[in-house]
Amino acid sequence: MDQNEVIKKVVGILTEAYDTFRHPEADDVPEDEPNLMGQFLTEAMPKIELSSDSSLQEVADQVGREIGLAVTQLAAAFAAAYVELALVHDESDPATSSAEVLRDMAIRAEDPDGYDWPRA
Repeated sequence: MDQNEVIKKVVGILTEAYDTFRHPEADDVPEDEPNLMGQFLTEAMPKIELSSDSSLQEVADQVGREIGLAVTQLAAAFAAAYVELALVHDESDPATSSAEVLRDMAIRAEDPDGYDWPRA
């Protein structure tokens, strides 16, 4: 999957997450049906072909390398989406900057009772 396709799917996932948060009553997808994130992860993870004569270390190295590349691609797409949203948000001179939102999220993540997400 090329990076443009990954970014399109990330935008879909972020849109679905936002819509679900804003309109939880409209979330009528059965629990056993994968959401966009689940579908995306299934598509994005590489199909790894292993040789029957590979050692455990060789298998671990190959799996780590291929999964690592896929995860890096996914993380880069989510980071790009965040940066784009933050730039647009901060250009409008809001009372709360994107950096302040991140700091607040980090503080809430320190709560031993669990992260309160999202706060609106």
